[in-house]
Amino acid sequence: MKKAMLAPLLILCLLLGGCANKNEALFRSFSSELRGRNDLTATAEVRAEDDEKSCRFTLRYTEDGEGGCTVEVLDPALIRGVKARMSADGTKLVYEDVAVDTGSDGGSGLSPMGALPLLMRALRDGALDSAWKESGNLAVSLRPEDGVELTVLFDAGMKPDYAEITHEGKAVLFIEIGESNF
Repeated sequence: MKKAMLAPLLILCLLLGGCANKNEALFRSFSSELRGRNDLTATAEVRAEDDEKSCRFTLRYTEDGEGGCTVEVLDPALIRGVKARMSADGTKLVYEDVAVDTGSDGGSGLSPMGALPLLMRALRDGALDSAWKESGNLAVSLRPEDGVELTVLFDAGMKPDYAEITHEGKAVLFIEIGESNF
């Protein structure tokens, strides 16, 4: 009886392994295409949560073609137009005239204004932890840096439409991607 079950189990393992490889190859192809571009744009709803509060922003991400990017607040209306610029080396975040209080980052160093640049960096260069199908569409888990994990869900057209950023096991940022050129 045990020998009769062994062959089907081995075949199932091989088939499941083949699916994972196809999913990984699909993502790697997408990622490779992004690495060749420096003109990405996206609009997204970003929600930040910590133990104290939750806040929402509508943000526009625009790459400058030289390795840097701008993240502009579209909503809430009170701070519409505030922009954060990240330099090509990724180390400077400069606010014009207004500082936006987003509450405690829980020690993670992650903020709504940094969520989209982190997502773009992870899609290009993050370590691929796993890839699978969810509701028929690709989903991936990426690790762009120690202690940070991104789960990204793609739509049927292979465009990212949702991402969740986790810091040390706790989900802190949630991104619903709207219009984009990737």
